[in-house]
Amino acid sequence: MAQLPILTLKINMAPNRYKILILCLFSAVSIGFSQEDGQSAEVSEEQNSDAFQEHFFEALKQKGIENYDRAIQELLECKKLRADNEVVDYELGLNYMQQTNYLQAQQHFERAVTVDPENKWYQDALLICLLTQHNYYAAVPVAEVLLTMDTDYYKTLADIYIELGEGAQAKKIIDKMRSEGIDMDAAAQLENRLRIHEHTEAMLETTPTENSTHAEAMASPIDQYREQIEKQFIKTDYAEALRFSSEAIDNFPTQPLFYLYKARSLNKLQNHKMAIQILEDGLSYILEEDEMLNNFYKEFVVAYMALGDQQKVDHYQGMIKN
Repeated sequence: MAQLPILTLKINMAPNRYKILILCLFSAVSIGFSQEDGQSAEVSEEQNSDAFQEHFFEALKQKGIENYDRAIQELLECKKLRADNEVVDYELGLNYMQQTNYLQAQQHFERAVTVDPENKWYQDALLICLLTQHNYYAAVPVAEVLLTMDTDYYKTLADIYIELGEGAQAKKIIDKMRSEGIDMDAAAQLENRLRIHEHTEAMLETTPTENSTHAEAMASPIDQYREQIEKQFIKTDYAEALRFSSEAIDNFPTQPLFYLYKARSLNKLQNHKMAIQILEDGLSYILEEDEMLNNFYKEFVVAYMALGDQQKVDHYQGMIKN
């Protein structure tokens, strides 16, 4: 207790010297704390990076074995660590696509594209997602962006315009492909498809009084596709059956028969997951519980049996009516 007045006295007597000493002590302590904070921040960042990589690579592993639920969980953990990482959004979109959760997939692809609009793979994934949902209007600007990166997207953009019934726009693209020598085979296929589409549209606009065989004329292209596809099944040329059924759906998207044929082709070609997706798309066009619905359920059974999903097999077998 007796030393306190002496220290005070010394400080009062030699203020400058002791003030400098005290400032140095405080500076040393502050520097020590700053170094510790910096080291803590470095350790924290390193731990964050390690955790991110661990979750990310686990997600890739789970996606590789088609465990998409687990892959999504791991990627969501990555989002907590790095919310703005566009690669994580891209991977989330891919996994949601595999689960046919297209709305969620679209949201993540859009985030990835916003961060890196020059990335072709992000744009392409978004385009596929939109086309799968038949959201053709939204697909146009994405296809146009991709066209600046790769001329292969001329065909895609022309296809979209045909789906939208904008034949003039499609024709411009076909003419450009021909004039610049871009994929002449694709240009010829597009021109043929546009011709079929326009012919079908013209038939739909024809009144019965103008054409007494209106009903037969309308049915004719559908019958032609049906006969052609059935011929390919007889020849066991399932790749051609797939091609014709896909084209038939493009031109007659409300005909459930063509979805059934396409799913059957995919099952024969061992692409069972895509077959299930096509069947699900076609179900909405079946208006009555008839033999067509039974055939859809039977094709579901074939696909799920191949995938080893006995629960789904039992479910659809139970829905088949004798």
